[in-house]
Amino acid sequence: MRIRLPAVLCALAISIFASIAVDAQPAAAQTPPAPVASLTDAQLRMEGDFLFKQILLNPKNLDVSFRYAEVSTRLSDYEAAIGALERMLFYSRNLPRVELELGLLYFRLGSYEMARSHFQRAIELPDVPGEVRQRVDSFLKEIEKRLNPSQYSAFGQIGLRYQSNANAGPANAVVRALGFDATLASEFLKQSDWNAFGIAVGRYVYDFENQRGDTFEANLTTYYSRQFKFGRLNLGLAEVDMGPRLAVPGVQGLTVRPYVLANAVTLGDQPYMTTGGGGAALRWQAPWGQLEPGVEYRNRAYRNSSLYPTASDQTGNQTTGFLIGNGFFETIPGLRWQGKLSMTRSVSNVASFSYRQTGFEFALPYEFAAEWSLNGKPWTFAPSIALFDSRYDQPNFLVDPTVKRHDRELRIGASFDFNVYQNIGIAAQVQYLRTFSNLPNYATQNWVVSIGPTIRF
Repeated sequence: MRIRLPAVLCALAISIFASIAVDAQPAAAQTPPAPVASLTDAQLRMEGDFLFKQILLNPKNLDVSFRYAEVSTRLSDYEAAIGALERMLFYSRNLPRVELELGLLYFRLGSYEMARSHFQRAIELPDVPGEVRQRVDSFLKEIEKRLNPSQYSAFGQIGLRYQSNANAGPANAVVRALGFDATLASEFLKQSDWNAFGIAVGRYVYDFENQRGDTFEANLTTYYSRQFKFGRLNLGLAEVDMGPRLAVPGVQGLTVRPYVLANAVTLGDQPYMTTGGGGAALRWQAPWGQLEPGVEYRNRAYRNSSLYPTASDQTGNQTTGFLIGNGFFETIPGLRWQGKLSMTRSVSNVASFSYRQTGFEFALPYEFAAEWSLNGKPWTFAPSIALFDSRYDQPNFLVDPTVKRHDRELRIGASFDFNVYQNIGIAAQVQYLRTFSNLPNYATQNWVVSIGPTIRF
């Protein structure tokens, strides 16, 4: 039997290439894929398409399925990620990490019962890693709270604060009095001071458990600071607001919240002001974040005291229109933005205390995993800036009867918040405050530094 030479060469070539391909596979498999967090959206979509085809060819390849779930999660395609992970459980039930990831995905979708079932299976399996059990315990507690119609949350902090200009003294000793230049005594110039402070914030939400998702919300804020030198500046505050949050029919993700509010303020440990009012706000929940326009009315009653005998001159009403927003950046994991635009009209008994104010506030909270974190929980760093422009209706005769006050305020700062153990952490803040005014009496500068432990429930 005769074999043609070309046929022999072809067979030999095929054998050689097949051998090369087989030898090359382990080498390729040893090359770890790039971390999902480092890929762009375009790269993620390309890899997702490729992985999906690989799953169709070999659905039993658990590594490919898990990678596909990671990519889909990063693209916020939670349904695709869930499908990939559930296929993995079809071929192998003893996968606590997969049960954990499924629980996390269902949690993000708001399917808390499904999330709880996967979390519980994750810790029922043998040889569950300690880190998995710890994460599951925290999520199970959170699910219990969210499935309860009555939900409570609270934040508290105590600490120390330093201010370089605690008494809000003017930057210059030469001020205006009755329209003439005057020199302030040194005791009225800016002076530094420390204070000890405490803040407690509580929130209550009751879910009516109807198909629209209507709720009732109540918020309580309390604050007290005690100065080391200037006791007349000891400040106390208690404020509460409450009202329902109702879904707007026909518009997905849109709710409206009418509410009432009241507060009481002490200054120098004496009654200073009480407020009653209310407002209404719309909230639109979008895929990238949320927007909340609203309006608020406050009737403020100031009370005279031995320390502040003319405080009642400021009594009047205040109306504020605002637009609040927050969202995230898809290209930078952990980075969010928060902003607020406001316009305020404040009318007082004495026209020189009435004003119009526009404001802009913006912050960039960045949540990151710190390698030196004691418990693995993320830390948060948040730089911020705020600008306010205030124009008063009438001149203050005691300052300058010919000049209407016009202030421009700048606030630049940063806060740092990190967890120490379970729900206990430490928060610190640095802030620079600068007021530019056409009247030297109100031109001020102030550095503020505060730090103290926090607790969250």
